Amino acid sequence: MEQKDKVFKGRIFDGEKTVEEGWIELDKDGKILEIGEGKFPHSSPNVFGGPNFTILPGLVDAHMHFFGSRLEDIAEWNIIPPELVAIRSVPDMTNLLFSGFTAVRDLGSKAGIYLAQAQSEGDILGPTVISSGHSLAQTGGDDDFKVLPLEMAQALSYSYYCDGPWECISAVRKVIREGATVIKVYASGGFAAGGKPIPNLTVEELKAIVAEGHRANVKVTAHAYGEEALNNVIDAGVDSIEHGIGLTEDIAEHIRKKGIFYVPTMSVYKAEKTSTGYANLLSRIRGSSRVNRSEIIKRHLTKEIEIARDCELKIAAGTDFVGAQSSKHGNNSIEIEYLSEFLGAKMALRAGTSGSAECVGLESMSSLKKNETAGFIVTEGKPDLISSDIRKERIRFVIHDHKVFNVARNTNNLL
Repeated sequence: MEQKDKVFKGRIFDGEKTVEEGWIELDKDGKILEIGEGKFPHSSPNVFGGPNFTILPGLVDAHMHFFGSRLEDIAEWNIIPPELVAIRSVPDMTNLLFSGFTAVRDLGSKAGIYLAQAQSEGDILGPTVISSGHSLAQTGGDDDFKVLPLEMAQALSYSYYCDGPWECISAVRKVIREGATVIKVYASGGFAAGGKPIPNLTVEELKAIVAEGHRANVKVTAHAYGEEALNNVIDAGVDSIEHGIGLTEDIAEHIRKKGIFYVPTMSVYKAEKTSTGYANLLSRIRGSSRVNRSEIIKRHLTKEIEIARDCELKIAAGTDFVGAQSSKHGNNSIEIEYLSEFLGAKMALRAGTSGSAECVGLESMSSLKKNETAGFIVTEGKPDLISSDIRKERIRFVIHDHKVFNVARNTNNLL
């Protein structure tokens, strides 16, 4: 074995099942030479880990945002220039990587596609980024900052407003031209009087967006609150549903039959409950009425997750974190902990690794196979049994993009 080869020992969770003792040997270029069960059969000075460590695919946050914002405030999200967004997001990228996230899906921001490019070209450290660039919304819809004149709101927004099928098709082409690798669409808005979510965009408009995205081999995901919006995006053929508030048994069955991923983003609603800033923010974004709203959110965080579990939906872990105050990037593994309360630790960990990787179109990143470029993390403890063992303070090594990072010692590229 060459001096620069590395061996990682420990329990192995491959995204589906767990081996109680195993090892992975990497060559000097970061490829997997061998994977084995039991004790490592050779002697080597370059062995890391041990029986109290677990080797697993990198974590994937299937729904987050690079807003580069100090505050959870829609005004700041709109007026902050993209240059500042990018600069402030660079440390967020590093925090995510060193917290065990080897991939994230940015669903609407001014700098996500440029961060993705800079990371892929080796200019900055961070996870692989799948980014929508600008999200798509109807005029006057969910992300239209309506306190401003329309022209100003559109010029500042991280969303493109589109109305009618042809404008929607044009908007899809525009974001793909800019480098988007996923399409994000807002299929609902806030809460009207009585707490009922407001659908956005017609089924015809949504179908146009999905068809154009798929024609370019790009996945389409939809923010959807309420039964009408959920049925609309199912009919339109989206690849995943974000938030999914209003889930019923019948709707869940339709989602399951279509093979659509469900991303409940529990973290953002938990944060809202504990942060006045978040509560005020979401009130302004999603609608000013508070009537029945708390009960709707409470049902989503309990009954609807149970429905998704019992209907065996394909669940992916996404936080909807934006990187400010109570949603700091680096704490994103909390979504796995929340999911574990309903799914159990192993299924929640699957949702945050192989499940999310499949959802965002990076299935190869969640596979641990011989002769493939290595991408995995090593954590202290047993996160498939105890979800808190996936927190950032438990991560010891991150292997990503031909590099090995010793997170505990803050040492880069041990290969």
